[in-house]
Amino acid sequence: MLRAFYLVALLLLVAPWIVALAHAQTGTPEAASPAPIDVRVMTFNVWVGGGVQVDVAKVVEAIETAGADVVGLQEVEGHARQIAGALGWLYVDERTQIISRFPLIDPPGANGIYVLVEVRPGHVFAIANVHLPSDPYGPEAVRDGATPEEVLALEAETRLPLLQPFLERLPELVADGIPTLLAGDFNSPSHLDWTAEMAEARDQVRYPLAWPVGVAAQEAGFRDSFREAHPDPVQRPGLTWTPGYPHPTLRPGETLDRIDWVLVAGEIETLKSEVVGEAGNSDVDLTVAPWPSDHRAVVSSLRLTPGVPPPLVAVNRRVVAPGEEIIVRYHAPGEDGDRVTLVPAGGDPGPDALMSLPPQESFVDGAVVFGTGALAPGAYEAVLTGADGGELARIPFRVQDAAARPTLSVAEASVAAGEPITVRWEHAPGFKWDWVGIYAAGDPDLYNYMAFLYTKSEIAGSVVFDEAAFSGTLEPGEYEARLMRDDGYVLLATAPFTVTGSDE
Repeated sequence: MLRAFYLVALLLLVAPWIVALAHAQTGTPEAASPAPIDVRVMTFNVWVGGGVQVDVAKVVEAIETAGADVVGLQEVEGHARQIAGALGWLYVDERTQIISRFPLIDPPGANGIYVLVEVRPGHVFAIANVHLPSDPYGPEAVRDGATPEEVLALEAETRLPLLQPFLERLPELVADGIPTLLAGDFNSPSHLDWTAEMAEARDQVRYPLAWPVGVAAQEAGFRDSFREAHPDPVQRPGLTWTPGYPHPTLRPGETLDRIDWVLVAGEIETLKSEVVGEAGNSDVDLTVAPWPSDHRAVVSSLRLTPGVPPPLVAVNRRVVAPGEEIIVRYHAPGEDGDRVTLVPAGGDPGPDALMSLPPQESFVDGAVVFGTGALAPGAYEAVLTGADGGELARIPFRVQDAAARPTLSVAEASVAAGEPITVRWEHAPGFKWDWVGIYAAGDPDLYNYMAFLYTKSEIAGSVVFDEAAFSGTLEPGEYEARLMRDDGYVLLATAPFTVTGSDE
């Protein structure tokens, strides 16, 4: 009777999660042979937060018009949860800036590169969301007379390195039977578009070019869903940059191209792919007026056969305030003796256990809820163990006072010219594209950074600026590191340092 009462209480606590988590038992036909499912996946650069230049309501209208199930957002600047809430969606992964009507799982080992979308209990696909650097922009180099060799070198230096971690990790998921998407604002044209035929049809396409970003993605096994649906770029350009900002305003000499993609790999069939944008454009399928962004969006209808993940645990939030609940979701072997345990970071789930629960509403896929009122601020992990007590998976989270503010420090207050500069931070938001920039001391122009590195969405961590980061050496002088929020220019913390002459 006590167990029955506890289950009812637990269901009330985590009802939004469990509605989407029908019980899945080991050995069921569904678990053995996942059935295909149709989903609509959207990539949408919402333009500096979606709430600065425009009303968030128009961003929401665009997503609703697209009929999307899952959306990768760029330039969201911390507004992902607000946008999801306005849609009535429960699932937000601020680490990757993906929102979904399906449960999202940030699994061990993903490291902010991808999340799993659980379309049925225990059945998932993976999605990664990218926003590659925009400057210097390849099509503008073409416009200004750069040779093909110069443009290829530019792409290899600016965009390709930031894509490589995705192309190294994501094919491993495909090999494990998990269909995988790579969506985002790639800030690069596609090699599928810059063909000899297009060079005759569009003045901007000065010559055929194998743009490296698209080529590298294709070589890693990814297919362009828009080009699968519309193979002829002359007949259907599908341009996403730019409708103007605000529409229909274009800068003199503006370059226009298709730089927002939904790429697919594994057991995925493209049924349809559409451009979402402003009214009155024959290259736009779904319209919203006024259009709220400087990018058009792309939504692709996909039929995929989901995969079954390995044993895992995941937390609904990577940072909780003392006393808040933390929901730990799991995919477990489904044996008596499986347990989810909270430990200090690096702790052993046996002697270092702080609290533990067996799987509750399902022995295979489900969630358990822990209170954190007894946990002091600090770093912790949730650990899944099997019936024999062996560890199967663990995931970190932090208990952090709600009043904690981001801090930044430089390891050495004074460094010689050419020496590496180590910058550390604490209590960062942990958003997808939080970044650290190096500025001249006191420079009020937030665009005027000398170098930047992403925090890889770490809440506490460090980066090292070396000569490669600066493409040279900082001159002696006074500087400061600045912690900036989520691909935008919201200043969170600063730390001063001095660069001295190498002989000082």
